[in-house]
Amino acid sequence: MCARGFVFSLDAFVAFVLIMITINLLIFTIGTPKPYYAELEATHILAYDTLQVLATSGDSPIGSAPAQTYLERILIGDISNIHDIMVKVAGGETDHPIIPKGYGYRLEYLDLDSVQMPGVDSWIPLYDAGTNGCNYGSDRCGKNFTKLQASATTFLSAYTLKPMPGQSPFCHAGCRGYGVDEYGNSIYAAQCDTTPCNTTTSNFRVGTNTVRVVRLIVYT
Repeated sequence: MCARGFVFSLDAFVAFVLIMITINLLIFTIGTPKPYYAELEATHILAYDTLQVLATSGDSPIGSAPAQTYLERILIGDISNIHDIMVKVAGGETDHPIIPKGYGYRLEYLDLDSVQMPGVDSWIPLYDAGTNGCNYGSDRCGKNFTKLQASATTFLSAYTLKPMPGQSPFCHAGCRGYGVDEYGNSIYAAQCDTTPCNTTTSNFRVGTNTVRVVRLIVYT
């Protein structure tokens, strides 16, 4: 007579329980939200807000100088003032900077003029508070990326050479317009007594436009 039975092994049961505990711990660890993501999102908001201020704000023009945003001044203007602009906008020695003093930030643009090579970083740095700020005694000097970083990106389309509408050389009211004399009578705005007989050359200028993709990275 044959009998069947179940051989119980304590070692096998303990091993099975340990394996199941390990698998459940892995599932729980992977599925649990991390505070890292909340801080990463906050860092992205800092980068986005700062970049929007750079792209939409600027100082009042002086004299006949054209009105420019801070980003236009950095990319197509005098880059020697970039530290002053970044300290004013992003955060320097003020009480309430956009980017808190515990963070560093780096402004860079994408080099669209050169040939893009696979695996080659084409982002050209313009300003890094952790390195460039050392030349001005910034409290962010020596700040490096150690924990996390987030970025925001925008693009700038602006004239590096302003277009010139030109001026008609012909003498008539439609080109010159009317003005008012000291008695309130309508007169030609400019003296109109000659009309060129030779072929005229227009001083119209199309101008030169440039497009830059800009990225601001905030890190800590």
